[in-house]
Amino acid sequence: MANDKAIKAAIKEGGKKGVDLAGVSAMGGVCFFNLAVETPEGDLDLLQAVIDGSNTEVDESAEERKGGAGDIGKIFLSAGDKQLAIIAHVPKELQTTKNITIDEWVAAVTKPLGDVTVVSKTDELIKITVAGNAEKGLFPLKMRDEAISAGFAFLKEKGLIPIADSSDDEVNYAEAAGVEW
Repeated sequence: MANDKAIKAAIKEGGKKGVDLAGVSAMGGVCFFNLAVETPEGDLDLLQAVIDGSNTEVDESAEERKGGAGDIGKIFLSAGDKQLAIIAHVPKELQTTKNITIDEWVAAVTKPLGDVTVVSKTDELIKITVAGNAEKGLFPLKMRDEAISAGFAFLKEKGLIPIADSSDDEVNYAEAAGVEW
């Protein structure tokens, strides 16, 4: 079980990611993100705290904005020394309006990873772990990057991410907000 300090750090990271995602979504209309998060270091419970922080309702009276991404589809991935932890959250309404299921997105993200363990699953949330194995060349950090790339390719193929053009006038809102695809 994670200690209170680690949980608070994970919630804080999630709150910051949530604000970033909500901002990018508001500016560019993107509703789906694959993101690497650092604080959990492969711990599924801490990764859930990051998701919770990102989904928190924004308190307009607070000094610092946090959360606000509850209506956005996201897959957070966290690499530790021994495993990769993945949590996908896609609100049911978003799955319906954008014609994408959480299952097909998760399948695309996890395809390059081989053997995955589904820890829990609902209509809107799937928790997965993938064991690393140095002897077989399965390193959680490398697996995380491969999964993010696969997820990006899937979202692009489905038309859920704007295709970059060569215009210098266009702003990459995700990059401007510090969001990694």
